[in-house]
Amino acid sequence: MTIYEITADYKALENLINDMTDPETGETREFTDEEMQELTAWATEIEGNFENKFNNIYKVYCNKKAEADIAEAEKNALKSEIDRLRKRAEARENEAGRIKGLIGYALDKLKLKKYKTALFSIGYQATRKTAKPVEGFFNADLIPPEFLKCELSPTAINKAIEEGRLYEKDDPLSRGKLFDRETGEELKGVFYGGGETLVIR
Repeated sequence: MTIYEITADYKALENLINDMTDPETGETREFTDEEMQELTAWATEIEGNFENKFNNIYKVYCNKKAEADIAEAEKNALKSEIDRLRKRAEARENEAGRIKGLIGYALDKLKLKKYKTALFSIGYQATRKTAKPVEGFFNADLIPPEFLKCELSPTAINKAIEEGRLYEKDDPLSRGKLFDRETGEELKGVFYGGGETLVIR
């Protein structure tokens, strides 16, 4: 059965979509070249049950959207439970950390580096070295660029636009560019733009 024929049959279309999607991972395979040709032929058809075909596809879409909403609700319910368990685990971890700190405090007071009982042993050991800024003093100019991390912050740019510090010019030649309202200079190295998304209501 071709896609052209399938689109006239709601159940068959739903089965096709199900066959294309891995139920475990949620990954969906791409249409084959043959399927794409048939789908294109269907999409350009202007005679017959064109509206009916679209209605059938819309029904499949609504069904899949409803399943997605149910899965999202289940995910949110699980997230709430996971958050509760995470907070509980963090609380127990903090409590254990406080007890560990108490034992460390006792070792320090007794000026011991290690201690062993019939039940457990405790002692200090060296940890892996790691680099971090000098506390209370950090000058990026003193550090070679290869050791620094620099990222664009879309959130900060959007905030500057909302506050009016950055703006777009109503000029086709300036599309995608942002300018500093105070100096009028372009914010170089940044493209500001959006795309289009298909909305089904």
